[in-house]
Amino acid sequence: MAGLGQNVGTTFSLTSRMNGSVVVGGQTYTAWYFTDGPVMSGRGFMGDRDIPSAHIECIEGQQITLNFANRSMMDHTIHLHGMDVDQANDGVPSTSFSIPGMGNHTYQFLAPHAGTYHYHCHVDTVLHYARGMYGTVIVRPPGGRTDLAWTGGPVFQEEVLWQLSTLDTTWMNLSISGPGTARFRPDAFLLNGLETAGAKADLYSRVVVPVGQTAYIRVASYAYQWARIRLGGLSFVVAASDGRPMPSMPTVTEWELGPGERYDLLFTGATPGLWNATIEYLDDHTGAVLGSVQTEIQVV
Repeated sequence: MAGLGQNVGTTFSLTSRMNGSVVVGGQTYTAWYFTDGPVMSGRGFMGDRDIPSAHIECIEGQQITLNFANRSMMDHTIHLHGMDVDQANDGVPSTSFSIPGMGNHTYQFLAPHAGTYHYHCHVDTVLHYARGMYGTVIVRPPGGRTDLAWTGGPVFQEEVLWQLSTLDTTWMNLSISGPGTARFRPDAFLLNGLETAGAKADLYSRVVVPVGQTAYIRVASYAYQWARIRLGGLSFVVAASDGRPMPSMPTVTEWELGPGERYDLLFTGATPGLWNATIEYLDDHTGAVLGSVQTEIQVV
């Protein structure tokens, strides 16, 4: 199932790192990220890249402990975006506190309704977010099934996580927001931290499903732009939004989402074939396509 469903638990450890890397347009830039690996090493998503950060999976209704080690000389926090936590665990410095460089803190929260959520650093958010300090939280239904969206919800045979992001590479050498972050002009358009060539080859981005079986595509947007998703003209169902079932589940051939939003999509393979799934990143004012990234949908 594309490697998901392997990190389910009640206790997690995340470490901030500011020495990661992301390669776009043949150039390597320094990324900031969270890893669930050893303190002095480790990588982000699926252990093989730094952007996005590591994802975590927990079970609805369970008490979760999140041990955070800030292994940098700069303040960071973990903000549990879209999750109903108390103020002390919210990770917003102005209303709770930040974790100083080389400090530690333990966050605790009750895992909410099964669905797709995310976390990010909320210190100097405009820059820390843009440099890669974000990751996904997947909440499984009671019992921990990894083939069921939520209690009474859809069952699926394949699962992938699409984390959408854009970069303004002129920001990648900045350490604090200011005049240099007055405008975000994206020049890299990513899926799970990869441009098109990498995303098409990536086990964790491609969708491969047998005829008659269903894929569950969890989409989380960490871009500063709206994004439009198409599955090469194939129809799909929009099943959930921001961790809750859709009131009605529309069947569509494209869907748009804004920064910070999450949608869960259901796709059932009808006939064998290979299609290009495309994410287009849009100008907020004009709707023009600023750039895009592709991966593959394969029905076998």
